[in-house]
Amino acid sequence: MRIFWKQLLLYLSILVISLAFLGLVLSRAIGSYMTDQRMTALTESVVRVARSFESVVFNMQVYGDINIDPFVLQIENLNDLLDANVGLVLEDYIAISWGMDDISIPASYIEAVMDGETVILSGSFNITNQESILIAGHPIIIGNRVVGAALVSISMAELEGAITGMHQTTLISLAVAVLFGSILIYMSSRAITRPLRQMNEAAGVIAGGVFEKRIPIHSKDEVGQLATQFNTMAESLHVQENIRRSFIANLSHDIRSPLTSILGFMKAIQDGTVSPTQQPYYVEIVLDETERLIKLSNDLLDIHRLQDAELELTKTSFDINKLIRKTIMGFEQRATDKKITVSSRFAHEIDIVLADEDKIQRCLHNLIDNAIKFTPEVGQITVETTVTGKKVTVSITDNGRGMDIEEQKHVFDRFFKGDTSRNEDKRGSGLGLSIAQEFIRAHGETITLESAPKKGSTFQFTLAVADNAE
Repeated sequence: MRIFWKQLLLYLSILVISLAFLGLVLSRAIGSYMTDQRMTALTESVVRVARSFESVVFNMQVYGDINIDPFVLQIENLNDLLDANVGLVLEDYIAISWGMDDISIPASYIEAVMDGETVILSGSFNITNQESILIAGHPIIIGNRVVGAALVSISMAELEGAITGMHQTTLISLAVAVLFGSILIYMSSRAITRPLRQMNEAAGVIAGGVFEKRIPIHSKDEVGQLATQFNTMAESLHVQENIRRSFIANLSHDIRSPLTSILGFMKAIQDGTVSPTQQPYYVEIVLDETERLIKLSNDLLDIHRLQDAELELTKTSFDINKLIRKTIMGFEQRATDKKITVSSRFAHEIDIVLADEDKIQRCLHNLIDNAIKFTPEVGQITVETTVTGKKVTVSITDNGRGMDIEEQKHVFDRFFKGDTSRNEDKRGSGLGLSIAQEFIRAHGETITLESAPKKGSTFQFTLAVADNAE
């Protein structure tokens, strides 16, 4: 089932259950409140009738006569106001009724009122139609003696009708609330799941090798942030795919060119086209091309090990300045051929660091090699060390063409070779800087780049001094 329908059904279920529970509670509460209000009004009415009758009896005892017209008028007004019926039961059980002739009241109820209790009773006491009625009884007390009981009854049909109407109104209100709530939930679910569906579709497209697909972003919430991250991932995959394709093309060229040269020269030597005096020269070219292939294969092997987390460090204490001098000497011929001056400046005569010497030598080699490639003839390269606290910082600065911001973002990416560097970096694989970065990070240190177009570049990395090791 699609997540849209799952979410829609879940929200609708929560809405319906919540509103149904709320409606049930409210209906019962309102119905109970209406019944309590009617019972309270009925109780007040029967007390008023009982006291009015007490006044009539008191006047009769004191003055010897009685005028019951005000009493009868009060009862008639009560009948009109509450749509009620009134009855009186005297102590000798003589009953006087105003509309209660068809009501059969249990004797126990009358006896309880005659015993001085105020009693409320509900039930089907109507002889003719068995309708439900509510009866309130209150004792009529003269002095300290109960002389009778006042009874007031009302039909429950009106109250039940009002409660039923209230239930119907509540049900209709709930139905309308569910309808509008369903519309809002549907629209909300669509709005939430649309980017997810688009991401799912885009993921399928990207899985098919088309990395240009992007998700339109219409919000800044979590879903919008997820879509932004998805687009960032797709862009990264697109860049990596372009780098991969470029790398494969360059790698094919880098492998084919030396192999073609080796094959051509070896055939020329074999068939005698090359004279014996020229053979040492061509053998030197073959050896140079072979070393080029070996370096390329070593770079690929290093990348494979880094990807498989097989990199292991053998840390020892050594003089970083001595290693720098040794590495620079290895580039002496190349620097001389391009008339590049490679100089060094050290913080101290000896700076002892704790690191894997072979890995750091590879980093220095790759960084200096990169600087020589992109430094023009009669250029300048400076390798410098500084010490800050327990850290030694190694800087390799050149006055080459430099790099723009976009190129700097990818300079440490595997297989990356900037468009403007292709004519200069004919022998590189695009792996040297990436390998250097991985080696430095494996030491828990940092490597950075500062560059600007036509202003050269400076690569820096840090190492821990030896006495900082545990």
